[in-house]
Amino acid sequence: MAQANAQLKQVRQSLGLSQLELATRAGVSARTVQFAESGQNVSSGTMRRIATALGVESDQLVRIDPGTGQDAFVDLPWSIVDRFRNNRPIDQGSMCRNESEVAEIVRQMRENFSVHIQKWGSSQSQQEALQRDKAINQVYVRYEQRYIELWRQNPGCIRLDRINETICGASIVLPLTTESFQAFRNGELGWLDISAGDLADQSQYLLLDSVTEFTNQCRRPWYQVTKSLSSITFAQVASLAESPNQSDFEMVSFSASPLNERRLATIGFIPEPTTEPEFNYPIYWFGEDPRILSKDEYTNWSTFKHFAMLVKSVDKSAIRRRMIRSALAMIKRLQRPMGGSFEQQAA
Repeated sequence: MAQANAQLKQVRQSLGLSQLELATRAGVSARTVQFAESGQNVSSGTMRRIATALGVESDQLVRIDPGTGQDAFVDLPWSIVDRFRNNRPIDQGSMCRNESEVAEIVRQMRENFSVHIQKWGSSQSQQEALQRDKAINQVYVRYEQRYIELWRQNPGCIRLDRINETICGASIVLPLTTESFQAFRNGELGWLDISAGDLADQSQYLLLDSVTEFTNQCRRPWYQVTKSLSSITFAQVASLAESPNQSDFEMVSFSASPLNERRLATIGFIPEPTTEPEFNYPIYWFGEDPRILSKDEYTNWSTFKHFAMLVKSVDKSAIRRRMIRSALAMIKRLQRPMGGSFEQQAA
């Protein structure tokens, strides 16, 4: 059996189809389409017929139970191991090209986060998260301008899962100054009050700001997007941290949805007694602390740090190789033959 997600109705309406017209196309009853859109279980075969009638993959329309492990963030950092074994590069994601694209990313984040919230959690936790989400929409101009300023200061803090010209999601990680990091962790600095002046090029103190799938725009199944975004976020952490394997490396984040909370726990974050002052988001922290000893969080924490350093080492080697190749190419271009070849002169 399968349970449809909120995107079924959205895709049908975007095609201008009524429930009856979709049912006719799919060869099912209109009542079946109503059942599916209301979140009731239908057979997997029926879901495939509905998806085919809409011209999408059936996985895109299915609400995935978190118990199935389809959210790739639960596999971090072990999912990175396979790339090392097969000598495959870690997906770094693409950069925003200009301010207009940053603004478009922010708009997509706003449009898709409600879908993000509704995928996991109890009805009550989802409703609470949606109420907080509406509060952000009331300060949208400030929200958008903040990300544009952060991008201007450090373009690497925003990475995109881009397939051809389609953006399927965004990962935002901020390298903070020591003072700003501690103020946020202590619940003294608001999330939207973090500005360009709080950023460094690299830092031992990172804020995991946002990781959001754009399910309204991207036609790929949710789990494929999360797999790509989890790799991009991991590589982003590795590149923005100075030395992620050192004891002073710390991260901080906050839970804006039940899915956020679940992902943070699997990486090794633990809840703090503080909350974000403006939206009252619970704050989570990643660091060396006796509270995580002899717990699952300790394994997640130490393993994440270890693999982040491996990724950073591989990244540095690749950068060195590119720099050497560029230098050699430049020297070759600058060389001018004088009275014959080098070999002739040497002779």
